[in-house]
Amino acid sequence: MPKIIIHDAVDPAVLEILNSRADMQIITITRDETARLSAELVDADAIIIRYLPLGAENINAARNLKVIARHGVGYDNIDMVAASAAGIPVATIGDANSITVAELALYLMLASAKQGIGYDKSVRAGEWWQAREQARTIELYEKNLLVIGFGRIGKLVAPRCQAFGMDVYVCDPYIAQSNIINAGFTPSADFADALAEADIITLHVPLNDETHHLINAAALEQMKPGALLVNTSRGPVVDGSALSAALASGHIYAAGIDVFEQEPPVVSDGLLAQGNATFTPHIGGLTRECFRRSANRCAQNALDGIDGNLDPSFVVNPETL
Repeated sequence: MPKIIIHDAVDPAVLEILNSRADMQIITITRDETARLSAELVDADAIIIRYLPLGAENINAARNLKVIARHGVGYDNIDMVAASAAGIPVATIGDANSITVAELALYLMLASAKQGIGYDKSVRAGEWWQAREQARTIELYEKNLLVIGFGRIGKLVAPRCQAFGMDVYVCDPYIAQSNIINAGFTPSADFADALAEADIITLHVPLNDETHHLINAAALEQMKPGALLVNTSRGPVVDGSALSAALASGHIYAAGIDVFEQEPPVVSDGLLAQGNATFTPHIGGLTRECFRRSANRCAQNALDGIDGNLDPSFVVNPETL
């Protein structure tokens, strides 16, 4: 009987789908049961994971593993070198959370531009007139928006921002620039020049060696004074300490941040002290609707991997198929 491990909490829809198959053994392992995970992985056929790491030691010990099904789109918590070397496909949920993350990027953009959190506090504190006359917000209209990364999410963010009357530029050297033009946007081939011209920057790239600290102190310095930065991709894409300093100095007007270098961030993190930043706790794909879509896709990937008919469009290391 094929065995599927569920590691950490997932939406109940996962169990609904898996339990529809009477021939499956479902094992749930909590985040603290590391020894049990190692033991159960030895003969497991599939594993479903969310945030927790899956390292080379566990992957190499899994003799029958046919698929690693990620309950999300990122896979930086999986040792991809080990998975690929072992011939184990890693499947993500594809575009199941794309709309959700795109909407969050717009929320963070608007909340930062309109200083929503600060004004909310002022009203609650009885500081109506003091707050109202400061006029510290900005408009999105006719601002230069730079979308970094034109994948599933970037492609959805761009037209939504265009609807606000923004001039949308896209920087993504890994796709045909004609794709950007055909979508109705302006390609920006030079990263440094694009940063210098953008009023608002929104990040939609995966985390890898090339994108780690893509937005560092030097990149922040290149940005236009008063720029607004939004990050809904991965925390380490931005140097948090450098961003904190840029916000404190006023060089960066505001930031909307959903992801952090360390999650959860320690409360003493200097970035959290910046009043011109809006934060959310890595909730990009955590709407009720998206959580169920993600669960459905993830569970189906696990079953398809066991059955030998995994959809290649969801596999991030297709050479293993």
